[in-house]
Amino acid sequence: MSSESPKTGAPVFTMSLMVTGNLLGAGILALPINFGPAGLYPTLFGIVLVWALMLYTAFVLAAQPDLACGETGGLPSFFGAKLGQGAKWLAVAADLVIFYGVLTAYLTGTTTILVNLFHLPIGRMAVTVCYFVVAAGLASFGMGLLRRCNAAILLGMTVTFLALIVMLAGHMDIARAGHMRFGFMPAALPVALTAFLFHNLIPTLCREMRGDVAAMRRSILYGSLLGLVMNLVWVTAVFCTLPMESPKATSILGAFAHNLPATVPLSILLGSQLFQDVGLVFAILAMTAAFLANGVALQGFLLDLTDTCLGLRNTVVTWLLAFMPPLVVSMVYPDIFLVVMNLVGGVGICLLFGILPALLAYRQGLGGKKTLAAVAILLFGLILGFEVAQEFGLTHILPDTEYWHHFRE
Repeated sequence: MSSESPKTGAPVFTMSLMVTGNLLGAGILALPINFGPAGLYPTLFGIVLVWALMLYTAFVLAAQPDLACGETGGLPSFFGAKLGQGAKWLAVAADLVIFYGVLTAYLTGTTTILVNLFHLPIGRMAVTVCYFVVAAGLASFGMGLLRRCNAAILLGMTVTFLALIVMLAGHMDIARAGHMRFGFMPAALPVALTAFLFHNLIPTLCREMRGDVAAMRRSILYGSLLGLVMNLVWVTAVFCTLPMESPKATSILGAFAHNLPATVPLSILLGSQLFQDVGLVFAILAMTAAFLANGVALQGFLLDLTDTCLGLRNTVVTWLLAFMPPLVVSMVYPDIFLVVMNLVGGVGICLLFGILPALLAYRQGLGGKKTLAAVAILLFGLILGFEVAQEFGLTHILPDTEYWHHFRE
C-alpha cells in the first residue's frame, strides 16, 4: 500500500453548491425573455448547447496545475503566461466588461422589478441609489460576509424558486410552447452564457480542493447540472404561462421590447400578491448574492491592477473605481438590463471563459481533443461575431409579431 496520503480537499458537495450559487443570478431572470422570440424548444436547445460549451471550458481551466498551485496572479496573468502578453491584456479587458456589466445589470434589474411591481413613494433614480447603498455597502465587507451568508442565500433562493414553480403550475398551458423560430435563437445565446457564469470561482476551487482534478470536475459537473435543471424548468414554466403576445404588459414579446425580467410580466399576469412577494425575494436574493460576489472580486481585481499599472494601492480609490461607474450607467440608462446582459455574455464571457480556454486546450491537446477545442473556438467565435455585429448595428433582431398572431391571448 502506498504511503502517500490522499488529497483531502473540500467536499465535492460543498463545492458543487458554491458553483450553483455563483451561476444563479440575473441570467436566470433574463433567459426566458431574451430567448422569447425563438420559442420554447429552440430555447431549450440553446441553453443545453451553452451549458455544454461552458462546462467544457470549465473542465479545461480546472485541469491547469498553475491555478491549483496559486502560481499566477489571477486568470489574466495565467492566460498571459500560457498564451502571451496579448492574451493577458485581452483577458483584463474582458474581465472589466464582465465585472462592470454584471454590476450594472444587477442594479438596473433590481430597480426595474421594484419600480414596475410596487407603487413606491420615491422615483426610479432614488430606488437605484438606495439599493446601491445597501449592496455596495455589504460588498465592502469582503468575502468573509459572503462565505457566512452563502448557504442561507442559496437555501432562500431554492425555497423561493420551488414556490414560484408551484404557483405557476396551475397557469401553465403546453399549447403555448408550440411555436418555434430558430432564427432568433443566436441573438439570445450571449445571455445564456451569463446564466452559466461561474468560472471566476475555478481558481478558488483549485486551491480549496488541493488540485484534485477529478474532484473539481465532479463539483463543476454536479453544480452546473443543478443550475441547468433550474434554468430549463424556469424557462419552460415561463413559456407555458406567458402568452407570446398580449394587449397588456403581460407577454413575452412585451417584456422583450421593454427590457423586463421575467418576474415582472408574470406578477402582473397572475395578479397574486404572494407570487409578487416571493418573486421579489427570489430576484433580490439572486441578484444581491451575485452583486456581492462580483463586487468583492472586482475590488480585488482593481486593487491589483492599479498597484501593477499605477503603483497605487488605496482601498477607497478602488471602491470608487469599482462601484461608481455601474451606478452612473444605471442612472443614465435605466432600461439597459437585457442590453448589458447581452454585452457581458457575447463579448466578455465569450472571450475570457470561451475562446481563451478553448485556444489553450487547442495548444495543449492532441487528436480528438484538438478537434473538440477547434469546434469550441468556432462556436464561441460565432457568438462573439454575432454580438459584435449587433452592437455595431450590422444586424437587427426585430421579431415579426404577425408571425405570433395565432398565439395571442
